[in-house]
Amino acid sequence: MVNIIVIHTWEDAQKEKVFEFANRVVTMAREKKLPKTAKLISIDLAENKNVAVCHWEAESLDQLMQLASQLSPTWKIDAFTVKNFYKKGLL
Repeated sequence: MVNIIVIHTWEDAQKEKVFEFANRVVTMAREKKLPKTAKLISIDLAENKNVAVCHWEAESLDQLMQLASQLSPTWKIDAFTVKNFYKKGLL
């Protein structure tokens, strides 16, 4: 499993579709309907910006992006794997 950050950016006119997408993903996570190879860690929304940052654990970046494409997003998505540099409580 790898850690993945996904950054969603959208125009004001796309806001309703973005939140429908987000609610669908959160519902799938809560109801344990996501594939076992993908775990949603968090979703953070930027205040007064059209930006959301999602943290995932997944088998691979490609696998997660294939899963996302099945939900047909129409806004900009940037995704990349990350390695933890610092986490409070680990030192």
